[in-house]
Parts: sequence; C-alpha cells; structure tokens
Amino acid sequence: MLSYWEKTTLRQFDLIVVGGGIVGLFTALFYSKQHPKHRVAVLERGLFPEGASTKNAGFACFGSISELENDLKNLGHSEAASLVMSRYDGLQILRNELGDDRIQYQEVGGYEVCFDSPDEQRVEFFNNLIEPYLGQRPYSVVTKKGFGFSSKVDCLIRNKLEGTIHTGEMIAALQEKVSKAGVVSFTQTEVLQIDDYNQGKKVLVKTLGESVELIATQVALCTNAFSKRFMPEENIEPGRGMILLSKPNEAFNWKGSFHYHEGYNYFRTINNRLLIGGGRHLDREGESTLENGINKKIEDSLKSDLRMLFGAESHIEIDQAWSGIMAFGENKKPVIKRIDPHLVAGIRLGGMGVAIGAAVGKRLAGLLGA
Repeated sequence: MLSYWEKTTLRQFDLIVVGGGIVGLFTALFYSKQHPKHRVAVLERGLFPEGASTKNAGFACFGSISELENDLKNLGHSEAASLVMSRYDGLQILRNELGDDRIQYQEVGGYEVCFDSPDEQRVEFFNNLIEPYLGQRPYSVVTKKGFGFSSKVDCLIRNKLEGTIHTGEMIAALQEKVSKAGVVSFTQTEVLQIDDYNQGKKVLVKTLGESVELIATQVALCTNAFSKRFMPEENIEPGRGMILLSKPNEAFNWKGSFHYHEGYNYFRTINNRLLIGGGRHLDREGESTLENGINKKIEDSLKSDLRMLFGAESHIEIDQAWSGIMAFGENKKPVIKRIDPHLVAGIRLGGMGVAIGAAVGKRLAGLLGA
C-alpha cells in the first residue's frame, strides 16, 4: 500500500526507461543531459541487465569481411557501408562518454580466422567500400604467427580499428554516470503492463512480490529481445549466445578479437584466460529463446573448435560458462522509432550492442524531445 508521499512524488516521472542495459542507460544519460531538471527512472527486471549487456564477450568490433559479404547481399553497397559507419560511430560515442581507461579499451585489432587462403582482391574491394566513410583502409591479410594456432589456420584478415573492452567496467562506469546525472534506477523490477494515462503512460511493475503503478509523461522501451510482449507485430527474434572461459594459462598472452564462421563464432584472451563463444547457427531453433542456459551441442562444438584452432594436444580447461540473450530481425538495422505520442523504442541490436548501443541511446533520447 502506497503512502501519500509515494503516490504524489516518488512514483511520478518525466521519463521511464524500461531496460537497464547499454541502450537503456545511454538513453537515460543523454535525455538527462538534454533535460537536467526532469525526473528520470530506469527499470530493470534483473539484478543485472537481463539481455547481453553484461554477458557479451567485450568486443569493440564493427564488421569482419565475411559479415560484410552477408550485409552486402542483404542491404546493398551504400546501406552496408552505412551500417559499418553507424557501428564505428557508436563505438566512438561509447569511448568518449566513458573513457578508454575506465572501460579498458584496447585497439588490439580484430582478426578473421581464415582456414583457406583468402581472396585478397575481395579484401581490397571492402577497403574501397569503407574508405570513403572511415577515411581509412582497415583490412589487411596477415600471418597467423604469434598466436599459437594449429596448421588448420591458414592466415588472418586484420581490421586494425577494432579492439576489446571490459564489459563489467563499461556497465559500472555507465551506471555511475547515470546516477550522477540524477537518474533513479530500480533493479529486480519487472514491467507487467504499459497503458495510456492522461497525458502520458501508466506503467505497472512487480517488485519484491507486490505490484505498483508508476506514472510517466514518456516511456522508452529498451528491452531488445524481450520487446515482443510490448510490440507483438515487430520483427524480433531472440538469439542466445553462449560463452566459455578457460582457466588461466600462460600460453594465452596474446591480444586481439577473433572471428570465424562468418562471425558466428569468436574468441579473445583476458587475464591469461581464453574466452570463446557463439555457435548459435548450429541450433537456430534451440537458441531462439528468452531463457538463459547452456546448449550441450554448442558447448561440445566450441570445445572441439579449441582443439581445431590450437591443436589436438592442447589441454584447455574450462572454468566458467554463461549465456546472454540478443535480438535479431530481417536485417541488421536496429529499430529506433516512436510508437505513439508517449512511447518510443530502441531495440533489435543484431548482436552489436557494444558497437551501437550508445548511438541508439543517443538517437532515442533525441526522439523523446521535450
């Protein structure tokens, strides 16, 4: 039962952001910068973000050659290049807002693992495609020397502008900055329903076993894969991504973010541990879920990949395993739109939340206006 004070003040906001991940926090941050006197709340269903914001691999990447090949087929030349640019720009916003030191950003290069000799003319084609947008030619074919790869690996295609971050530090820094901006954050608060209410929205939430109605002039949906319940007609498909983390091993002292199998699989090192993940293409139906968990078929495939990449004699002990939920659609463009006069959405990040999350949040804040 709410008190008079809670009813008249504490449950009323100018903006309620549903979702406390990368997009939600950046939406709240940029909106608060534009409207410092407005009262803003962020609602998060879990103790930590429920999607992939704190469960990703920490890749600051914007496109491998094989990924761009697919984008080119689906989007055409200009749209594919524009998509790469939006990811690159999003990374710059992330870095500028939070600082490279705090998020432990390292521009160590992104590498696509090639099991056969690549078509170097195709590499130059994509350099030509991207150069007018980035002002640089990021791709080059390099040797596999220094990474301890097996004979199965032929060479690598390097993207010199990609790198890695520390996902935990990124979210912690963002939470701190949002808090300093005066934003109120509620965790373990599930949104059950959003209804029209006077000149705004009424948001029914469940927290600690009781239901409470919050009132807002505007609501921003930043719920990514979990948005279908609020936007049933939107083209959104969940996609679970799994990650394995090895025990420390001195052999894993190299740097870089690595992709293979058209970007579906990836690996990197962190504190002398090897992190490897992906593989949802091996069981698309099983991984189209909103439930966290470990897919045994994919787990076994990733472990097999470790032997293939680093040699059958390598003994890599797995220490941790987890999964995160992403959102995909008919193409890789995010959905950023106004749904009605008091409701907007920034969702469907296509597995590129680190790259575009800050940019989506900034655009969504601009869409909210006054």
